[in-house]
Parts: sequence; C-alpha cells; structure tokens
Amino acid sequence: MKLTLVTGNKGKLSEWHRLLPDSIELASEDIDLTEIQSIDPAEIVTDKARRAYEILKCPVVVEDVSAGLVSLGGLPGPFIKFFIKTLGENALYQLTKNQNEQAIVSCTIAYYDGKELIVTKGERSGVVVEARGENGFGFDKSFIPEGQSKTYGEMTYAEKDVISHRSLAIKALVESLNI
Repeated sequence: MKLTLVTGNKGKLSEWHRLLPDSIELASEDIDLTEIQSIDPAEIVTDKARRAYEILKCPVVVEDVSAGLVSLGGLPGPFIKFFIKTLGENALYQLTKNQNEQAIVSCTIAYYDGKELIVTKGERSGVVVEARGENGFGFDKSFIPEGQSKTYGEMTYAEKDVISHRSLAIKALVESLNI
C-alpha cells in the first residue's frame, strides 16, 4: 500500500517513516493547504484530507497535533502551532510558567482515498516543564509524558516512538487499514 503524507515538516515525516510498517510505502507532498480553524481536530483533518485528495488524486494522510493545558480547559489545543511559531518551542511553559502543569497532547490523523475516510487519534497526558533536551520539534522539549521522567526532547527516537501521541495515532490508523 502507498500513502502520501501531506506535510512540509521534516521531523514529522521522519517519525512517520520510523513508525509505519514496511508494508506501507510512504511518499510526502508539501502542499500549502489553508487550514480551517476549529477546536475539533477531527474536523480540521477531515477537511484537509478531502482537499489534499482533490489535489493529489491518491490516498492521503494528514494530521493535526494539539497540546493543551488542563488549567486552560485544553487550550491552546489545535492552535498550538501558532503559539510555537510566535513564542518558540517553549510556548506551553511560557503560557503557564509553572513546572509540572498538567497537559494533554494528541495527534489526530485522517486517511482519505476518495471513498473511505478514516480518522484516528492518539493522546498522552503529562506535564509541562521548562524546555529540556536536544531532540524533536514543536513542544517536544517541554512535555513529559505521564509515567516518564524525560521530555520527548530528552528521549531517544526509539524511546519516544514507543509512547508518543503520534505513534498511538499511527498504530490506530494501521489497524483501521487492516495492514
């Protein structure tokens, strides 16, 4: 099976290559799709997947990552990318300035082949800390998943790949595709 991941993020593409089984061939396309604004990541990825398919005319996968503080009712949620773009990779910590503030991160994926739409989600609870580590991207350096002592940014890729929100969402997608 061949999938096309719509992303311009090299870190995200690298993770997908590591996480997908060998039975799936992964291509990528950097298409600048205007993203609808919604608090619902499933609505965002569904719209993006349908529009990406109309352009590429092949099975596509898109994702949206959310990161939210429990104390802010889950915000910034799917808007985290704008906070990171403006405040940098330490954006979650800057919003709270409290070590060990409760947070939830998730990855929502949509697969669309012109007929079938599959939406999956992987979610991790954890805490926010001041940025630590050299690996990853986005909020990786300031998020410690529950049950761990390292930020995603301090973990090796092998450690992160076992537990990350993205790995959970991709695993669910592979299971839904029956591969």
